[in-house]
Amino acid sequence: MDESYNLTGLTLREVRAIRQGLNTIQISGIDAMFIGSLQIKVDNQINEIEEFINPPKPESNSKKS
Repeated sequence: MDESYNLTGLTLREVRAIRQGLNTIQISGIDAMFIGSLQIKVDNQINEIEEFINPPKPESNSKKS
């Protein structure tokens, strides 16, 4: 199994550019599964960054009269 490394210091814009680039490359055969997995990982990373930047607001429990 390959070792895991992180790409630190990338902005959200840079991560999105990498994700967009994954849509434009030609893939076939076993590479399709690898690129598909990579796309999912980058999508998850983008979602984590966006949630960190804009955390969901808690729902209020106030009742309307």
